[in-house]
Amino acid sequence: MNRICDTCGDHIAAARIEALPNTTTCIQCSREAKMVGFMDWGHKTAPELVMVSSADRENLRRAQRVNSRSR
Repeated sequence: MNRICDTCGDHIAAARIEALPNTTTCIQCSREAKMVGFMDWGHKTAPELVMVSSADRENLRRAQRVNSRSR
């Protein structure tokens, strides 16, 4: 069974396919931190998209706080 990773194009290890039959990514790509986006409405006509790594807990908390206050 030979499968290609959807993200990077490398081969997915047979042991990973056996453990997770529906997987579409290799081990390296599955370990990458996902990004989370928030709209920062600092100005009413010019919102800014702020991207934060989901692994960076402190900046994620700050971005969520700014986003909730600006609504």
